[in-house]
Amino acid sequence: MKAGDLIHMPGQHCPGDDSIPSIGIVIDDVPQKRSSSSKSQGRIGIMWVDNWGKVDYEPKAWLEVLSEAIPLEA
Repeated sequence: MKAGDLIHMPGQHCPGDDSIPSIGIVIDDVPQKRSSSSKSQGRIGIMWVDNWGKVDYEPKAWLEVLSEAIPLEA
């Protein structure tokens, strides 16, 4: 998983419509180690389409890549 990948958390859906899967984009692909708590270990930054532009740090193991980012040519 890398920055720019389109992802989904299996089993999660957009609020108000169980037929639309919750989709996000990887913003920060470096696993966070913000504290000594095991709960914060291994999370990456995701901007969900239904989260008003905020970034949530989710466990990488819970996510599934829907579409990989295409590298930009320099």
